[in-house]
Amino acid sequence: MKSKHKLILSSLVAVLLMLSVSVYGQIHKYYTPGSVWGVTMVRIHQGMDQAYLEYLDTRLKKESEISIKNGFMKSYKILRAQDDDSGWNMLILREYESFAALEKNEEKADEVLRQATGIDDQKAMQGYIDRSKIRDVLGTKYMRELVLR
Repeated sequence: MKSKHKLILSSLVAVLLMLSVSVYGQIHKYYTPGSVWGVTMVRIHQGMDQAYLEYLDTRLKKESEISIKNGFMKSYKILRAQDDDSGWNMLILREYESFAALEKNEEKADEVLRQATGIDDQKAMQGYIDRSKIRDVLGTKYMRELVLR
């Protein structure tokens, strides 16, 4: 009787292992999960390109370089559309190692940036208000990069 139970148990384990391997193979058959990208869609107000580009070249660039240097972020990119007739005309892309790294480092990154730039919560809020006069943030999405095989 014990050998019958052993046989049934080992057969069940073998079947479960085969199913789990086939399911894993189906999920990642065509790609490997890559970095996580924060994609911010921005609409620059008409005639305010230079003012917003100045902000990007100073404060955003400085904060991004600090984040990369401290390992909170991998890289960043800024993409500008040639036409202004769509809902957005600029994308700000920030690359992170993973969702876990992004969430784990959020508070630490805020503190490091606060110390390095000297910008407290009140100054940061004033900066948001000032930039709202030259651009609208239409939204931010976090997306996983898919590296095709």
